[in-house]
Amino acid sequence: MAEATLITHRGGRDVLPDELERIPTPSATETWFPIPHAQVLHAVEDTLAGDGFLIQKRRLSVAKDGSRFFGTLDLSNPITHGVTLAVGIRNSTEKSFPIGFCCGTRVFVCDNLAFTSEIVVAKKHTRFGQERYLEGIARAVSSLDQYRESTARWIDQMKDWRLSSEAADSFILRSYEEEIIGARQLPLVLKEWRQPQFDEYLPRTAWSLFNAFTGVLGRTRESTHPAQAALTTMRLRRLLAPANDADLPTE
Repeated sequence: MAEATLITHRGGRDVLPDELERIPTPSATETWFPIPHAQVLHAVEDTLAGDGFLIQKRRLSVAKDGSRFFGTLDLSNPITHGVTLAVGIRNSTEKSFPIGFCCGTRVFVCDNLAFTSEIVVAKKHTRFGQERYLEGIARAVSSLDQYRESTARWIDQMKDWRLSSEAADSFILRSYEEEIIGARQLPLVLKEWRQPQFDEYLPRTAWSLFNAFTGVLGRTRESTHPAQAALTTMRLRRLLAPANDADLPTE
């Protein structure tokens, strides 16, 4: 199984929860109220626990001398066989981006993490930013069961949608033309599709193709961050939108 990679800015490093607690937070100004990274993490974990979601694995990372925080939490709640829920969180104490929360999937066959969620929370560091973020998290977590059900249906459709070699090559070319992947990723996705590393993806289906994309992107986008990764994955889902139609294309 491939080693999990937490997507961070270049120069990011993994940290443990107790180290996160020790990272200093700048003083507030009249209009800007930074929130400690550990406080953001605790808010998410407490809300998840309160709604019965158990954390199976966490990866925490900081960048820019600790001023930027990114985290992924794998939940034990399954979506379908080999796929569980995951959430991503982020925070900054140097005004680079707002507090954020999004939802996605962890595919354990090759340890892919894909943020594919319509559930996204982003709140600015204002006087009431923390309260609004907590409210947003509560609403998002309450929607996780619905998200899990809709994602399970989507994955089942993808597994049932058989692709010809020509159709898969067309999708891969379109992803390059639409700048979802770059010139460096293009041959890697082709190779992953044509010669899958894992038996799980030997069937010639849209699900295998989707994981060829996410597997390569997870290994090659170290300089990006979770918000950009989420956008890329959602663009991939739109590219494969025909899988949501009632009459799926076949070979």
